[in-house]
Amino acid sequence: MEYNKEIVDAQISAMRFTNLDIAPDYQAISTVTHNGQNSATWDRRFQILYDKLYKNPRYQPIFIPRGIWTSILVFDKNDSKLYHMMNEKTLSARRHEAQSKGFATHYVYSLLCLNEGLEHDYEQLGLIPTRDKDKQEYRIKDLKKMLNELVDRVKEVLITSCEYDHGKIIGGSIQQFDDNYCLIDSIDLSEQIIHPMKQSGVQANPANSPHSEEILTQLRKQRRSLEEKEKSSPANSPRSEGFLVQLRKQRRSLEEKEKEKEKNQIRKKKK
Repeated sequence: MEYNKEIVDAQISAMRFTNLDIAPDYQAISTVTHNGQNSATWDRRFQILYDKLYKNPRYQPIFIPRGIWTSILVFDKNDSKLYHMMNEKTLSARRHEAQSKGFATHYVYSLLCLNEGLEHDYEQLGLIPTRDKDKQEYRIKDLKKMLNELVDRVKEVLITSCEYDHGKIIGGSIQQFDDNYCLIDSIDLSEQIIHPMKQSGVQANPANSPHSEEILTQLRKQRRSLEEKEKSSPANSPRSEGFLVQLRKQRRSLEEKEKEKEKNQIRKKKK
């Protein structure tokens, strides 16, 4: 998978900003409730992304309003790819919803219509209910409403997702899905997130950035959690077997990340 590093760097910079960073300022609004804090965090993230990219005429901001929520995506006019950033938990939940029900009203599911024709993972595809024609037409109408004339120019949608623990960013990846939310390719960005290069502009509080030891601990926790799910999942149906296949893939991916982090720690100790 090829992707625009400048865009992804800007997304990571934006996603470093968390509720912990905005909390001191939010206290001026309310000390008893925090109903708007998460929205304020996302507004700041979008501002950081906007400030970093949109002076360059190569990039076009795509504003997608959904009720009281507005998201900003980045269209690269040179490679005709559309870049989106999300929280990994939200992405996982939306993906599960779309694959288990065969449909979702979330805007990313509609955007993924543009990835139709990408190579399928047939093990994943077997888990997805047959499409409903009317619902598929809804997706296409929704897509055209969001992108207007750009719908014919965008060749592919890529999603950068970041993982958090106790308000701290601990990892992430850029992912390529087909139009069924089946994973085609994924590139781990954790090393770039853990050891960022110096960047200008608004940044998150460095105290909220995790150390390598914390990252390794979280990877181990995630891997053990997946192992427990594997042990407790029945394998007496094709659907359950497919679910286990996904769990094993996720666990193996975490094991690889874990090994890489351990190697990095050993290298640092030797220096």
